[in-house]
Amino acid sequence: MCENQHHSRHGHWNELHAGGGWGFRGPAFGVRRGDSRFLVLTALSEKPMHGYALIQEIGKTYQRPVSAGLIYPMLQELEDRGQVVSEERDGKKTYSITAEGRKFLEDNRETVERLKAGREYAGTVTRFGFMKDLREMQALVMMNEDSVNEEKMERIQGILADAKKKMAAVVYE
Repeated sequence: MCENQHHSRHGHWNELHAGGGWGFRGPAFGVRRGDSRFLVLTALSEKPMHGYALIQEIGKTYQRPVSAGLIYPMLQELEDRGQVVSEERDGKKTYSITAEGRKFLEDNRETVERLKAGREYAGTVTRFGFMKDLREMQALVMMNEDSVNEEKMERIQGILADAKKKMAAVVYE
């Protein structure tokens, strides 16, 4: 396997960047830019869900945090395309995949299979749970970014720098 193939399958973690965000090179566990539609439709093909449940499911299943700012416009686009329908249930808008949405997934089976393989790989990578914890920490900041100012981000980065030193001490003891 060539070097680039290795990077695209596994990626590499860098430090948390001051500009905000985790430095990750390469697609996270098989998920690439533009795969949001497939993630949403695949999740809805398993069961109907409301938007917040989709955010949690994609984050948990693919170890890929997503924001409300991505999911809700995507759901509206998919509804406009006839690939999902929504209905009000218990005061929440619940989304279900349509026959058109299932056809779209079938027509794009290669992408769906790549994402499923990535999901399986994500499960093996999280055997120690730290990748899941890192993604949850990232999601916590992303989902609350309006309340995370520069001073708070500096404090968070300090906490992570301390944790990194402690982890290195354990790994190299």
